[in-house]
Amino acid sequence: MAPMTNRQKQAMATKRKIFNCAVELFAQKSYENITVQDICQKAYVSVGAFYHHFKSKENILDEGYRLFDGASEAAWNDGHPASPAESIRFLVQAQARSMEKMGAPAALQYFKHQLSSSEKYILNPDRFFYRTIKASVEQMIAENTLQGDSFEITEDLLSGTRGIIYDWCLHNGSYNLSRKTLRITDMVLLYYKNPRPAV
Repeated sequence: MAPMTNRQKQAMATKRKIFNCAVELFAQKSYENITVQDICQKAYVSVGAFYHHFKSKENILDEGYRLFDGASEAAWNDGHPASPAESIRFLVQAQARSMEKMGAPAALQYFKHQLSSSEKYILNPDRFFYRTIKASVEQMIAENTLQGDSFEITEDLLSGTRGIIYDWCLHNGSYNLSRKTLRITDMVLLYYKNPRPAV
């Protein structure tokens, strides 16, 4: 892949700035009451610059997952645990820390948007986050440290983490999301080390 030009780097920086300012606003007041103009004023960009990078205010929420996946992939490429179990913990903790950094009010907007959006990006199996966790699960099955179907195990891990984030939002971010996410992840992995027969 060719290195980015200065212009491309500047465009990416502007897009991230708009996104970050929008998320800050979403954390401060109701998403429905925030306008594109509000976001532009906070980011010190023109409305034209906003629409160059985003199709709409809703598109910012879609972009959030893509930016998270890009950041996760960059962190992964910078160095990740060799153990597949620790790799799973590494990724789910990165997700939890991203939500904590954003704050519960802003994180809640993502969930609300995904519930009403026709594009359920959060469920996309082609996402880096999904693919990498599934590959780690498959490695654990191959090593005989997990038993079961890789799709089912991956879905249980990811639906568990989504549920914890939702619960954390309901509690207004009052507990340590990273710690609880790791605890629930470990519980799912422990179950599939020696799963009980289906009832």
